[in-house]
Amino acid sequence: MKWLITGGAGFIGTNTAAALAEAGEKCVLADNFYRLGAKYNRAHLRERFRLEVDYLDVRFRDQVNAYFAAHDADVILHLAGQVSLVASIRDPVYDFDANALGTLNVLEATRRFRPDARLIYASSNKVYGDLRGLRIGESDTRYVLPDYPEGLAEDMPLELHGAYSCSKGAADQYVLDYHRIYDLSTIALRQSSIYGGRQYASEDQGWVAYFVQMGVERRPFRISGTGKQVRDLLHISDLIQCYRAIARAPRESLAFGQAFNIGGGPGTSLSVIELFAKLESEYGFPMQYTAGPPRMGDQKVFIADTRKAQQHLGWQPSVPIAEGLDELVEWSRARWAA
Repeated sequence: MKWLITGGAGFIGTNTAAALAEAGEKCVLADNFYRLGAKYNRAHLRERFRLEVDYLDVRFRDQVNAYFAAHDADVILHLAGQVSLVASIRDPVYDFDANALGTLNVLEATRRFRPDARLIYASSNKVYGDLRGLRIGESDTRYVLPDYPEGLAEDMPLELHGAYSCSKGAADQYVLDYHRIYDLSTIALRQSSIYGGRQYASEDQGWVAYFVQMGVERRPFRISGTGKQVRDLLHISDLIQCYRAIARAPRESLAFGQAFNIGGGPGTSLSVIELFAKLESEYGFPMQYTAGPPRMGDQKVFIADTRKAQQHLGWQPSVPIAEGLDELVEWSRARWAA
């Protein structure tokens, strides 16, 4: 099986390519190297796995068409895009071009050159907006959704709020519509908080890896809001298993043309300050932070209900938080030592 991965030098793309290479599967990788850390991941893939990452900017249709015409693929994993909520507010035009227009370019190239491929799109839980219409409770350490003990399912209405939500939501809907209109085997994964090694995170994006790195480096930092914001954490290896389950699905699978909420579920949910408590007690990190105002359009709590993915894809998360954090801390320490 051959994979074509856009955003191949990013955190998710790099880990996916590494896993595929170790399993003996073929992949071609493309990236525009816009993100922090892309050059380091590119070097890692070249030195460790002899994989090259080609230059491709999905904002430009001619580039996408030429690349898809030149490379066979059974699976297209579309990860390329602008990934920061904060950056989308600073530059909504780039955000739209990278996410909405870029995805449309990928879909059109797939329709023209690779119509039999399975296309997996990395959507976002932000397509549900800030969830302010839900009843939200509060404990000493976290916000809670008392009406959704299993998490939020895919029948939640879309509520596009802010540039990032709008661009990802538009792309999400195009992906689903290209199945209905053109019979492409497309699927949208509304991913929650993915974490693991080789994530060169920043204050704007990749909160788990960013806070772990601040702990490793003993550096002071700022958080947005009270710190009671909750997400369900999904280790990168579990996400890769989800991608591979989709790749194995037959074209007639009812999973195609659908969206799935993909996260760790209620059992892996943590608030920001609960994560800090773990990092302090289990690794001895002094979490030196100050609190600022909440981010515009942020969700106080999001936990994915993954039962639909289990039903249609035979997939469910399996990596415990303790195991996943151990791996991330080890990688962060090695990065700092280097």
